[in-house]
Amino acid sequence: MGDTSLEETASAPGRGSSKRTAIIAVLLVAALVAVGIGTWFALSRPAGTDRADVLRLDKHRVIVDNSMNLYDPLVQQFSGRYSNAISEKAGQPEEEKVLSLDRERIVRESAANRDRLEQMSESPALKDQKVAESFNRFKDQYTAVIAYNDQLLINTANIYRSVGGPCAALHSSLNVASESYSEDYVKSADECLAALGTAKDGADAETTTLLTEVESVIRGQRDKQQEVLNSKDSLERLAKSTVAAVALLDINEAFGKAQATYETASKDKYTKIIENANSSNTELEGVLKKSLEQFDAASGEGK
Repeated sequence: MGDTSLEETASAPGRGSSKRTAIIAVLLVAALVAVGIGTWFALSRPAGTDRADVLRLDKHRVIVDNSMNLYDPLVQQFSGRYSNAISEKAGQPEEEKVLSLDRERIVRESAANRDRLEQMSESPALKDQKVAESFNRFKDQYTAVIAYNDQLLINTANIYRSVGGPCAALHSSLNVASESYSEDYVKSADECLAALGTAKDGADAETTTLLTEVESVIRGQRDKQQEVLNSKDSLERLAKSTVAAVALLDINEAFGKAQATYETASKDKYTKIIENANSSNTELEGVLKKSLEQFDAASGEGK
């Protein structure tokens, strides 16, 4: 019994040591796995990139996105003021004053937004390929929004200076009952057509189509009034005048159709641009959020 007791006594510490060794081994494996995860997060980050860079890029993303909301009131203000200046016949100096002042506001906003995007392009966070790819899409789409609003300023001014300017007099101030109506119409129509031709300069495809359709309607009516002037006798003049008068009744419908086509095309174009921008913003937001989570995970494992 004594020998057995000594044997048992001698063997007991050995079994305990084995269990402790196994536990320690498990703990070491767990620790190594944990350290490995933390190391993977750390090594997956490009050198020279830290959490502050990602946060800063995300803040600039929000600023750029919010700044897009400033365009609508700026464009609406310009549209209203410029339209009033032309319809009230305030004169060229006043029209140019409004155009210059309101255009400058939009130009400054666009310049500021382009500068923000360029500053974002220099972010160290873009060393991460996924962040860089997502940002490039964001930059492309928001640059398209900026360009759209810059173009909208040109389109609006060109439409008001032509359709709302010389062309408006054709169907608002001319006296249809006047003996000189045909002569007055031809003269005003020529001024209108010249303005429409100038308005196409710098206009986008949708606006050019609108101006071309209006031009076609005006030119058709102008030619009919010219035929009245070219009549050889009173009977022919009466017949030509009747044809021109009937055609004049359909002119509003033609203008309405051109306007509806323009509004639909412009709305579709704007909607697509905004949808693309929103999509790229959501994508970049998600990529940056994931990047921040990786930083937080690596930091948490290091504690």
